[in-house]
Amino acid sequence: MDKWLNHPTALKIISLVIGILMWAVVHFDSEKTPNTVATLTETRDIDGVQIKPVGMDDKNYALRLLDPEGVHLTVRGSRSDLLLASHNSDYEVTVDLSQATEGRMVQPVKVHLPRGLELIDAQPSSVTVVLERLLTKEFEVQINAEGTPGKGYKIGTPLVKPNGRVHVTLPADEMDEVAFVGGTVSVDGEEETVNDKKMKLVALDKDGNELPDAVMNPSVVEVEIPITKPFKKLPLQVNFTGNLSEGLAVSTFKQSVDAVTIYGPQDVIDKYEFYDALTIDLSQLKQSGTMELDVKPGKDVASVDPAKVTFEYTIVTAQTKLIPKLPVTIIGLSDGLKAKVTLPETANVDATIAGAPNMLAQVGAKDVQLVADLSGLGPGSHVVPLDMHVPRFIGQAGSPLSVTVTITDGTVAPPGGAQTDGSTPASGQPATDTGTDANADPSTGTGNADSGGANDTGKDAPADTPPPDNDAGDGTGNAAREITPDEKPANGNP
Repeated sequence: MDKWLNHPTALKIISLVIGILMWAVVHFDSEKTPNTVATLTETRDIDGVQIKPVGMDDKNYALRLLDPEGVHLTVRGSRSDLLLASHNSDYEVTVDLSQATEGRMVQPVKVHLPRGLELIDAQPSSVTVVLERLLTKEFEVQINAEGTPGKGYKIGTPLVKPNGRVHVTLPADEMDEVAFVGGTVSVDGEEETVNDKKMKLVALDKDGNELPDAVMNPSVVEVEIPITKPFKKLPLQVNFTGNLSEGLAVSTFKQSVDAVTIYGPQDVIDKYEFYDALTIDLSQLKQSGTMELDVKPGKDVASVDPAKVTFEYTIVTAQTKLIPKLPVTIIGLSDGLKAKVTLPETANVDATIAGAPNMLAQVGAKDVQLVADLSGLGPGSHVVPLDMHVPRFIGQAGSPLSVTVTITDGTVAPPGGAQTDGSTPASGQPATDTGTDANADPSTGTGNADSGGANDTGKDAPADTPPPDNDAGDGTGNAAREITPDEKPANGNP
């Protein structure tokens, strides 16, 4: 028996019989089989399945309306299949817009179910679609620099790379709402130029709200924001010290620039009206040549441009020139006093100047001023040295000049009640006399002064003689004295 059961043919026959019996049980129990099969399938409702538009030409159209945006599905399937498709994302509902054009239309939906499920119903079976044509317009990129740079620094004009222009694509009904296309870059605390900063572009309406439908090309740009110090352009004034060797004079003097630009905090550079940080020692100039000097920033000045200045100069043998009959200008006379030049009697002085021949040829009486400073002097007769004011690179030659000045008390009436002589000039006026008194000859204009005066010729220097150039420098190394603002004569002459 065991040997027969182990035989391969016997095992095949037994397996066939068992299979036939099982098939018969399932197919020939007519009363019970249908009910058993029915209990293996179920029906389920799926709410809010999102509708996905497909096939739309998104380069030319924008979807402005999809109504409704979801559908209700009724499906049937086995319990196991329904369990596997338990999420709404497992169901796909689409609307084909490949043939849709601009405007409103009604399109059917297409349902894609998970494997093993059957669609019973879809509500709604179609949706309303509205498409809007897209427009593309070019805008200039705007940069909003946010924050405050380092103290005293300023923001320059931003530069956008590659070209500062961007193409914006929007539905036609939104394009007119665009008020700003650009981005924001922080410069807070920056003291150097912001280079190659990447900035994402956005499109905003007039209220500052972002337009999310805007498509920009490019969407990201590189920006450069210069961060600079405030600057101011100033005339360059060169100072001179020392003296040229005796017998030498400057014939020509040229500098590479006449103005410099200073950089620094605004409150600092506002105080500058000129820049005088360069000084040349004339005693070092022995012959014609060139020199280059560094322009050093002043106190609290960040930098100066250019950083160097070149000078070209020509040194020649000095010559002299006589300027005759120069009037003397009086300054510094105390209130209530009167002064008169008593020596020389004419109140005019001959002066000798020195300089290069070409420089001397341009100097006349109007370019030379002789000044007598009476500061601190009281009534009496005083020998007062004269300061000579001459143009640059012109100097005084010969012995120092002086005049004798008589100072009187202008508040005391003269003996006999006579009126005071009108010949005494006010401070700052040429010290000349009218030359008229009780004994004057009307035909000649000459006469003898009264008991308190000196003889004169009756010839005065013109009152409207223009003052000379008050340049403190001289070409021979003899520095001329400058008149301070509070020492200016009453007639406005320097």
